[in-house]
Amino acid sequence: MITLELTYEKSHLFMHTSNEKWLVDTGAPSSIAIKTDLSFGQHGIDRCFEVTTNYMGLSIPELTELVGVEFDGLLGTDILNEFDILWDIGAGTMQFSESEMDINSLGLVGNELEIGNIMGVPTLNVTSQQQTRTMFFDTGASYCYLLRFSEPAPPQSLEIQDFLPGYGTFTTKLIQTMFEIDQISYPLQTGELPSLIGMSLSLAGAEGIIGNEIMTNRRIGYFPRRSSILIEQSEDADRLI
Repeated sequence: MITLELTYEKSHLFMHTSNEKWLVDTGAPSSIAIKTDLSFGQHGIDRCFEVTTNYMGLSIPELTELVGVEFDGLLGTDILNEFDILWDIGAGTMQFSESEMDINSLGLVGNELEIGNIMGVPTLNVTSQQQTRTMFFDTGASYCYLLRFSEPAPPQSLEIQDFLPGYGTFTTKLIQTMFEIDQISYPLQTGELPSLIGMSLSLAGAEGIIGNEIMTNRRIGYFPRRSSILIEQSEDADRLI
């Protein structure tokens, strides 16, 4: 197992190797970089991955301008799904393992939940607004998104601009929405997707996006090779009865 530095900047996750900085994005099935490889050889894993320089029409310089942070590459699920991973924003660490992680030795509290896979991107079964939905688990998304709100966002709601590769930038209002995962309730800032993006997600079999806000106060174990994820439960977690 190797441990690399993880930073949380402008609501995005970044993994740091000895001389490079990578945006961590489970919502992207392909990794890209300024140069065309990522090597873990200096960090205890003898693996080197070839990557492209363009994802859905975007290069790293264009992505850094959109994100507002300079970085060297985007780490997608073509690489992430080769490992067991533990994210800990609080400790500033991201752990990789080629072998199966032991959640007991790591002290993780919670249940492993089954995840799906749509075109390499993980999905979770989530309940919100009294509906059970299949939603992408997207560490590249700063916020959660639904195809539509059950009620319009109040006029005083915060309006933000965001982007999705392949669709460009869009504007939406955020409202705090309760999401239930494994009988735990999570209040998360949520926007409404433009109809074109929402239609594309729906055709792919998803009804929204769970963004990385859910990761900011807890550790997340991601185990794609056995199709599971663990969202650590805190002592004061709002468990539904």
